[in-house]
Amino acid sequence: MKSYFVFLAIFLGVVIIVLGISFFTPLPVSFYQDFSVMFFTNLGLLKGIPIYDYSRQLPFVEKLTPPGFTFHPFPYPPWYALATIYLGLLPVRIAARFWFFCNLTMLGLSVWLLTPNWKTMHRILGITTAIMFLPSFGLLVVGQYSAPVLLGATLFIYSARKKSSVLSALSMLLMTFKPHIGILLLLSGLVWLFAERSSFSRRALGLTIFGGVFLAMISFLADPAWPVSYIQSLSRYGNIRGVQTCALCASLSVTAVQLVTGRASTSTAAWVSLALVFPLGIFVWLRLRHRLHDPFFLIALFAVLTLLLDPYLLNYDFTLMLIPLFWLFDYTLPFTLALYLVPGAAILYGRDSNIIFGFAALVTLILIFRYSRSYPHIWD
Repeated sequence: MKSYFVFLAIFLGVVIIVLGISFFTPLPVSFYQDFSVMFFTNLGLLKGIPIYDYSRQLPFVEKLTPPGFTFHPFPYPPWYALATIYLGLLPVRIAARFWFFCNLTMLGLSVWLLTPNWKTMHRILGITTAIMFLPSFGLLVVGQYSAPVLLGATLFIYSARKKSSVLSALSMLLMTFKPHIGILLLLSGLVWLFAERSSFSRRALGLTIFGGVFLAMISFLADPAWPVSYIQSLSRYGNIRGVQTCALCASLSVTAVQLVTGRASTSTAAWVSLALVFPLGIFVWLRLRHRLHDPFFLIALFAVLTLLLDPYLLNYDFTLMLIPLFWLFDYTLPFTLALYLVPGAAILYGRDSNIIFGFAALVTLILIFRYSRSYPHIWD
């Protein structure tokens, strides 16, 4: 119990330091990109506007933003808004900087959790490398929301090794913050805990259920009708032209649809992804099940499967690639380095480089299959 109080004290100290840096560092972070959805949703909530009440949010946001600004419906679970409600208490510029540093901290902590056996200097280099990974850099620049899922996935690996039921439950809850990229990771973690059949796994599952019920209950503070209005908000978000076509999507299925039909379509891509679920599932079970007991391998594999199957992926969601890259690092430095550098081509080719991300995920799956048969992981 004492260790948890120490952790809490350290956490609060870091928050205070980061908040101070956010106030006094003239970091040129844009607050009218992706971050604005979260900020104005939180600000509206503090003014009494439910997070999914789009009809009341629009006139509220219009009074606070320049002409031409587009505000989208909030497409995330209500507990994400509650977990970041403090952003609405800050001036928008300060809030954007603070969220930048929050994302930066989550990226760094994720790498720290993935590298428990590395020397301190090597871990620092690993964190720097992860931050400079193009999808991570994009996430930081636009103020995106994928970092909690990455942190949850890496925390699950760490907690499973340490047999910490509290941290395992926390990792599961973090994976729910951005459901469409966290769902496969969450399901794989739950199945792993069920298969573990130990006092640790039973406590972790119990705490996860308790935490899920707690999040569902407190979410009524964010929107009294959230179980219904959340679905409605997702529907409104899905009807946005840029989401329906998603020419910026970096998913393999959207790219395949665009190559065949000449136009991008997330709905058509969803059917393509669904058609791939069964053969990929059979492949994983027949050829890779002997390694699924290793939580690092399990999460690395399902991070790649997420990046192959999810039709609605943008380049910053490929931050999840860091997990399989750190797994591959123990086996093949040349291929790991090549896969790390491949997304950098997006700088040269812009939108036309989207196919590169899906291709990199496919190659990563092939390499995971290749090296899963070679020799046990260093943690085994």
